Amino acid sequence: LSFLRVLNLADNSFTSTIPGEVGMLFRLQYLNMSFNLLQGRIPHSLSNCSTLSTLDLSSNQIGHEVPSELGSLSKLVILSLATNNLTGKFPASLGNLTSLQKLDFAYNDMEGEIPYDVARLRQLVFFQISQNGFSGVFPHALYNISSLESLSLGGNSFTGNLRADFGDLLPNLRTLLLGENRFTGAIPITLTNISSLGRFHISSNNLTGSIPLSFGKLPNLWWLGIAQNALGKNSFTDLEFIGGLTNCTELEFLDAGYNRLGGELPASTANLSTTLTSLNMGGNHISGTIPRDIGNLVNLQVLSLETNMLTGELPVSFGKLLELQVLEMYTNALSGELPSYFDKMTQLQKIHLNSNSFQGRIPKSIGGCRNLLDLWIDTNKLNGSIPREILQIPSLAFLDLSNNVLTGSFPEEVGKLELLVGLAASDNKLSGRIPQTLGGFLSLEFLYLQGNSFEGAIPDISRLVSLSNVDFSRNNLSGRIPQYLAKFPQLKNLNLSMNKFEGSVPTTGVF
Repeated sequence: LSFLRVLNLADNSFTSTIPGEVGMLFRLQYLNMSFNLLQGRIPHSLSNCSTLSTLDLSSNQIGHEVPSELGSLSKLVILSLATNNLTGKFPASLGNLTSLQKLDFAYNDMEGEIPYDVARLRQLVFFQISQNGFSGVFPHALYNISSLESLSLGGNSFTGNLRADFGDLLPNLRTLLLGENRFTGAIPITLTNISSLGRFHISSNNLTGSIPLSFGKLPNLWWLGIAQNALGKNSFTDLEFIGGLTNCTELEFLDAGYNRLGGELPASTANLSTTLTSLNMGGNHISGTIPRDIGNLVNLQVLSLETNMLTGELPVSFGKLLELQVLEMYTNALSGELPSYFDKMTQLQKIHLNSNSFQGRIPKSIGGCRNLLDLWIDTNKLNGSIPREILQIPSLAFLDLSNNVLTGSFPEEVGKLELLVGLAASDNKLSGRIPQTLGGFLSLEFLYLQGNSFEGAIPDISRLVSLSNVDFSRNNLSGRIPQYLAKFPQLKNLNLSMNKFEGSVPTTGVF
């Protein structure tokens, strides 16, 4: 096999180690052993394959350090060692691979600083070392590689400021992923000079200052992730960048959540690209109302505006968001009645409208959301009875109606929610008996019905062995405390206080 030039063993189930004899295939140009179960270390003998242009050992369980001998493979164009258990430092000898175009060390356990020798890789187009333990300031060597199109340093421990001329030094970037580090300072305004930039992600750092208005100059921008920093000054000018982004006709993802952004949510939000699928502005200090024409964003799948200071009602056009899957608007000051158009929004999986000031009845139309997993409408001012329709959503896993002014009995139809994990209807004005059908929730872990006027005995819930938290306190329940509660293996918190129970109290288990 000494004349072998291509060896592709990818996507198999090979185990054990890579044999050192591979180094005897000195005419080998292409070696791909990715997506196997290989362990051990990378053999130093691979350095004998002097004509190797592609080395792909990604997605295995290879450990130890990257051999410095790989730096002698002068013909190497692609080096992919991602998704292994590699440790140690980045070998300075890899700076000798002057033909290298792609380097991928993502998802390993490597550490230390990136050596300046990397600056010699002037042909490099793709450089990815995300999800490791690398540290130090932004690698200065990378500023010299103007050929870079994709740069990913996310999920490390890099610190310090980015250079002000960042965008002028790396003018060909299409993808720039710097999230989950410890970068400080401002977003370099020169980034908006990189006309090719499509994806920019720098969430979960310690950035300060304002968001450049000139992001709107980037015609190819489709992803802008700047969340979980300290951007903005709680000022009325903080959201002006949104007006600029209306020029980005390719924009699909915008996440500026959990910063220090203040001011009113601008009407121009509704003029963002109709290609937008995810809009995240939660966890800021944003005031004002939801733009009247928000329904223009017809492809929106995720809308997160939670934990702000928004007021007013959900606009009528909101009902046009027929692709919406996740609605996060909890902890605001929204008011008015919950709209009746939810039955048309059939893709909804999560409705989180809790901790607002909604009033009126719970609309029956929510029952038309047949893919709904979460319905959180607690801590509002909702009144009337619980609609049977919402208790017939087959996919529902979490239902929270707590802290409202709901009246009447709890419908027996609740027993149809076979996948329910959490049920809360505490602190309302519900009465009658707790439904017997609760006993069929084999997946139920949380059950909160405290602070109502339920009466009678606790229904037979002896099959609900997954329960971990139960609160029936502050009701008018009577009869004996079921002995089987003491045998529930997962039960950690049980509150039966302020009722009318009688008889002996169990002495084992959670008791």
